Amino acid sequence: MFAGLGEFAAPALIALVIGAALTPIMGRIALAVGIVAHPKADRWHKGRVPMLGGVAVAVASVAGMLIVIVPPPGPVLWALVAGSLMFGVGLVDDVLNIKPSTKLTAQIAVACLVVLLLEPPRWTHLLAIDTVLSILWVVGITNALNLLDNMDGLCAGIAAIAALFFAAGLHGADPIALAFAGGITGGCLAFLLYNFHPARIFMGDSGSLFLGASLASLSLTTAARHGTRGVISAMAVPVLLMLIPIFDTTFVTISRKLSFRAASTGGRDHTSHRLVALGFSERQAVLMCYLLAASGGGVAVLLGRTSLPETNILLALLVIGMLLLAVQLGRVKVYDGADYSVLTSGRYTPLIVDVMYKRRIFEVLLDMGLVTIAYYAAYVIRFDKEFSIYYDQFERSLPIVIACELVVFFAMGLYRGVWRYLSVADLTTYVKCVGGGTLASVMAIVYAYRFEGFSRGVFVINAMAVTLLLIGSRASFRMFGELAARYRKTGRGAVIYGAGDAAALLIRELRNNPQHALRAIALIDDDPAKQRSRILGVPVLGTLDDLAAIIGRDQPEAVIVSSSKIPLDRRSRLAEICYNSGTEVLQLDFRLSTMHRPHVESTR
Repeated sequence: MFAGLGEFAAPALIALVIGAALTPIMGRIALAVGIVAHPKADRWHKGRVPMLGGVAVAVASVAGMLIVIVPPPGPVLWALVAGSLMFGVGLVDDVLNIKPSTKLTAQIAVACLVVLLLEPPRWTHLLAIDTVLSILWVVGITNALNLLDNMDGLCAGIAAIAALFFAAGLHGADPIALAFAGGITGGCLAFLLYNFHPARIFMGDSGSLFLGASLASLSLTTAARHGTRGVISAMAVPVLLMLIPIFDTTFVTISRKLSFRAASTGGRDHTSHRLVALGFSERQAVLMCYLLAASGGGVAVLLGRTSLPETNILLALLVIGMLLLAVQLGRVKVYDGADYSVLTSGRYTPLIVDVMYKRRIFEVLLDMGLVTIAYYAAYVIRFDKEFSIYYDQFERSLPIVIACELVVFFAMGLYRGVWRYLSVADLTTYVKCVGGGTLASVMAIVYAYRFEGFSRGVFVINAMAVTLLLIGSRASFRMFGELAARYRKTGRGAVIYGAGDAAALLIRELRNNPQHALRAIALIDDDPAKQRSRILGVPVLGTLDDLAAIIGRDQPEAVIVSSSKIPLDRRSRLAEICYNSGTEVLQLDFRLSTMHRPHVESTR
């Protein structure tokens, strides 16, 4: 994956072995001395869980590096100092539960010392500003990892991914930094053996603060190395490496401020919690965060090691994707009554609330970004290595393309649809809008520049790219919602009789309307051609003759008749089977007035 594999792998393996042996020992010590996490309203665990796992993470990570190589005075040593000092602050907090203000003061003091020793990267070419930014970076990332420690396996897994991609970005340039990154990766992986859901031990503040400070300091060295390539590249690389902690902290802080909650107050409003609230399991939520972290790390590596314009496209798409995820998660209700009313009312923070809840404004701003990305990508694809020659042409024509396409989108009704109910008719509208926008752009450029030097291929590629991005952005809401609903385990299990269009409609209704308190777990149908098929992910497990066995195995609480075409004798047989097993029989209401929003009525 990267040069210097030996410098990374040896410390990682040593840390893995040490951590795997030390973590259960620290768990027993924590239980013996009473350093445990008790169940709370804003936490997920149900019993007492030991909290000294961070000691094992820190010791294993540092030992993995020091056994292989002892760092001389320099950036990596100061990163080690930062991690060790923050570890001490966290350990004191785990044992004595110090005040947040006291802990923050200590963190700032440590960050100031580290930045003094490390020398801040030149982001703005003004040393005073760069120093303050570096201090805020160390404190911010340290607390971001601390806040991220809210679900089993999340903090350690994200830290391991960040360290891995940090090492990949080094490309063997710094063996000492590789060794420290390898130690962190191995220490985190060892801890995950005991912390992945269901967790048997927590790392506590000692572990999260150690990981946060170490990774923040190491990422500053990355920013310093890339500072000569411009401020965007210098800042983007460490931000991408820490993508999930930064995203989660920013998202939670904004949400809590809008609902008049203290940012330091705990709660089930983090990214991982919202994913679970949507319907994903704890493991699925954590794995999704891993995937996002790996995506950010991959783009960071490409951005740090190459100057290809294609990397800018990936970066822009990642930013758009995270924005769409934020909007999707922002729709999840995590606050109670009064808090939620404040958040959605227009009386407070009107600008932010308008942007979040007036989706038409959001759609226009999003499409402006998508059009820009598509037009840039069209030039990159069309001209490849000659892109720099035509870049000035791209810049001159970009405002024309954005204006023409957005005006046409608005005039042709692109913003009248509802993303959640995306249909084939909507796709046709998108294609028409893109075609009209492309034609308008070409005509405007002909008028402004007589189309001299412009390529027709650029606009063909641009039209295809815009179409894909428009459909992808809109479809993402429906796909994400349906995926979450598919995994949602709330409600009573139900078997649906009849695997046709009505069954598909019924499955969607049960998933989208929790008031029914039912979830489809299986389908049955007497048509042999439908056996072993799936409708919206729900399997067809057999015919009516198999229903008794299905009830005995899966224990559904209801059977729903979805088709009005089922013969009377089959309905009677169904009623007999359900009566004998004590299973409720429900009937889909087929009246025309309720076909668009079907509901279920009991027939027993």
